[in-house]
Parts: sequence; C-alpha cells; structure tokens
Amino acid sequence: MQKKLIALAVAGLVSAPAFAQSNVTIYGIVDIGFTHYSGSEWLDNRSGIDSGLQSGSRIGFRGVEDLGNGLKASFVLEESIGVDLGTGGNYTRQAFLALSGGFGTVAAGRQYTPQFLLLGKVDPFETGTVGDINYGRGVYLNGAFAAPDTIRLNNLLAYISPSFGGFNVIAGYTRNGLGDEELTVDGADSGDAKIWAINPNYSNGPLFVGLNYHQVKIDAGDYKDKVWDLGAAYDFGPVRLSAVYGQLKTDSAVTDFKTKQWLIGASVPVGTAGKVLASYARNTIDADGAPEAKARKWALGYTHDLSKRTNLYAAYAKINTNDEADGLFSVYKGSLTTGVDYAKGLNVGIRHKF
Repeated sequence: MQKKLIALAVAGLVSAPAFAQSNVTIYGIVDIGFTHYSGSEWLDNRSGIDSGLQSGSRIGFRGVEDLGNGLKASFVLEESIGVDLGTGGNYTRQAFLALSGGFGTVAAGRQYTPQFLLLGKVDPFETGTVGDINYGRGVYLNGAFAAPDTIRLNNLLAYISPSFGGFNVIAGYTRNGLGDEELTVDGADSGDAKIWAINPNYSNGPLFVGLNYHQVKIDAGDYKDKVWDLGAAYDFGPVRLSAVYGQLKTDSAVTDFKTKQWLIGASVPVGTAGKVLASYARNTIDADGAPEAKARKWALGYTHDLSKRTNLYAAYAKINTNDEADGLFSVYKGSLTTGVDYAKGLNVGIRHKF
C-alpha cells in the first residue's frame, strides 16, 4: 500500500490512471519466520514459527472507478491472514470507501491513524519485527492511554488535501474510534471515544517532516487525552537518520498521566540489496502521586532484498524498565491488559508482497 499521503493508504488509488469502468486489484503480504522471546519474570522462553513479523500477513482488495470530470470513487478491504496456522478473519485491518478529485480525498470507514503512519515514516523498522517502535512490541504509546496500541480507528471520516510543493494536511474525526457508536440513555454519559486529529506533513526529496495532534474524549469517566508528535527524517545517502518526540497527557475522573516518548534511528544501505537498521527509544510515564515509570528499548536489524517483492529479514531487540514500569512493556504483543513481559526478542524470516 502506498503511504506517501500518510493518512489512509489511498495514494495509489488517487494517482491511478483514469478507467472507463470499475477496476479491482487483489494484493497482499505473506510474511512468516522464526521467533524467540526471553527475559520474562513469569513466562518460559518462547520459540516458534509465527506469521506477520515484519508486516502483518494479509489479503486485500482495492478498486477505483472513474466518475468523470476528475472525480473518482475508490475502496480498500483488507483481511488479516495467519500464515502459520492457516487462519483468516474479518476485515479488521482496513475497510473504507473514498471519493477523490481536485479538492483532495474524503474517506470513511476503518483506517490507519495519522499518528501510526507518521511513526512508520521515521521508524527504521517501519513499525515491523521486534524492532517496532509502537506499543505492543515497543515503548511508544499510540492513540489513547486507555488503548495504547491503537493504530486504526473505526468510523473515521477523514480528509486528505492535495499536495502543494510536498506539503499536505490530513484531518479526521470519529464519533467512536475504538468501537461502534453506542446507544446511550438520554441524559447519561456516553462511552463513545470521540477522536479528532490533524496531521500536516512535508516531504521533499531526502527530507520528511510530520506533525500529529489528536484528542480523545470519553464522556463516561470524564476521560480526555491530548497527544502530539513531531517526527523528521533525512536521507544523507550513506545513512538515513530519523527522530520523533511526542507527549500524551491524560485527564480522567480517576487519575492523571503524562507520557513523554521519543526515538532516534538510522538506516544504512549495504550494497544494492541490503540495509542495516538501528533504533533507540525511551518512554517516561508520570502519574499523579506515583514514581515515574521508565522504559527504554534498543533494536538492531538487517533486511536483504531478493527481488522487488521478496526480502529476508532479521532483528533483535531488548527492553529495559525500572520497577514502576515492570510488566508494562514487551517485545512480544505486550499490553497493559495481557501482562506479557518478554524483554528480549529475535525475529528471522521472509516476506513476499503480491
């Protein structure tokens, strides 16, 4: 999928040549490899063959119809695939319909958050493998503190402006980004997670700069998040350097949190087909009346292209925490609710795109 327009993976659709009738393309990723996880205080080491290590294995359908006068309708439907188990699911990845023209693109449905795609631009591991910056395998919280591994939003109505000299803006709003809009008793507080976001980006040759700001508001519990992230990358040729810094501030009826998080990374080409990847990230959570919870992560990896569609990869990562952050972070699908706390992880695998 194209990510150049950052917001909703519709750049390929917007820039497609005109068609006299609807055109549908099947695409996907098959990704599988060996994994080893260790360093947990209560779980045995885990080794296995897993799917979707560098990129989530998926099958997708995208289509576009030329409506005339520069107007186009397009859609994306993506389904997750478990290559290791031979399983599939519903269209839980992306599912949206878009209308595009000289005014830009308007899209509605389940879509990536601008924050996630911004992080994908600056993370040397492109939010994949154990080197992933994002919470769940990394230390950078996404979306809301109540759901820190949110990378897609439900019911999202988004607008993507045309590019003006490399500059474009994405804006989005959803009445409930974490579920379906509730039926609420008249006069009662709603549990809907209302979210709005704005995301200006600038890309020109080797330079990329992006800013994300979004708010999350849930009336029940008087919950509110304010989040901002600033990321940049520059490709010098022998090395591409990148960095991102962000803050997440949560106010609720129960307690208040403030998170400061950042990453620095590098990508170094090796020959014409290889690339060495490295990153270091930190997170500090300051809760009222409690000591700071601190986590840091470093990662080292290598990718090697066998063709334009197939590559090999290897990555190793380690997370260190203080006592207050013990059990909150993991290199293996960790979350605040699962309690998985593997501190070290190794991925070696192969990925094919079609």
